[in-house]
Amino acid sequence: MDTSGRKAGCTPFSTLTLSICGRKPVLAALVCFCLLVGGCACGKDTSARLDATGMASGQSTGATRATGATGDGAGLSSGSDSPVAAKNAALPSDDAFEDYDDDTQLIADPFESWNRFWFGFNDILLLQIIKPVYTGYTYVMPQEFRSGLSNFLHNLQMPIRFINSVLQGEFAQATVEMGRFIVNSTVGMGGFIDVTKDKKVLVPINPREADFGQTLATWGVGEGFYLVLPFFGPSTARDTVGLAGDYAASPLFWAVEPVGPVDLGSAMAATVGLRFNDMGSAINTYEALTKSAVEPYIAAREAYVKYRRAGVLRDRTFW
Repeated sequence: MDTSGRKAGCTPFSTLTLSICGRKPVLAALVCFCLLVGGCACGKDTSARLDATGMASGQSTGATRATGATGDGAGLSSGSDSPVAAKNAALPSDDAFEDYDDDTQLIADPFESWNRFWFGFNDILLLQIIKPVYTGYTYVMPQEFRSGLSNFLHNLQMPIRFINSVLQGEFAQATVEMGRFIVNSTVGMGGFIDVTKDKKVLVPINPREADFGQTLATWGVGEGFYLVLPFFGPSTARDTVGLAGDYAASPLFWAVEPVGPVDLGSAMAATVGLRFNDMGSAINTYEALTKSAVEPYIAAREAYVKYRRAGVLRDRTFW
């Protein structure tokens, strides 16, 4: 797959995997696992997160609160989305990379050939397929509706942030997460309205969202080597393992058969839809990151690694 002329990045995305599954149960289960992980692990705190480089994915994601959900077609062209997920995570305005100098030791990349192949695959998928569809989606779907879906997904992911905050010893943050969840789930109509968004909390909290990859780093686990995952984008060995922990903490894990009452197909469709609704921020951020890069692959790799390292550093020094 030739991507030599492209200057865009890959972002965690799982929208088209439904077409790959067919009706084969084993493959469908595997894809569902990936979808649920991607949908649950990409966090959405919107005011302080670097949407990332994506990318993240899953990891979360990261990310700020739903910039992806509020972005519109114009935002895609201008390179700015709207106000949230740099939580779900925005690159140029976020100071995450300032925590590390340009000479930061780079991560090992022993599977560079593999990573470059999937980088190119994700790049084509994102810019030639997902972006045009998302532009049409934002044209016909009101921003208020998209913001509501983004808020709902973020609220639904509360257990991931809560559990990882506890595991990292950030008990005040865990309390704030629980409080916001209760208020948004009741007064905020199930989380569609972020009632607590502009409310100042009484205790200091880390603006970064907690995920299990971050928790492993807090426990002293090394990041390992760099990986580019199909549909998800940049990751590391540690963050890839962290996806499993985030998946286990996700409400979708407990709701989907055979554990819960929701059938596999419905869960996959819901997850794909919610993740697609938040794609705007990731598209804008990744395009801005790689557009002027001489080597987009290297630019994406360095940006992702620095962003994740900065998040871990802040976790360790926040208090």
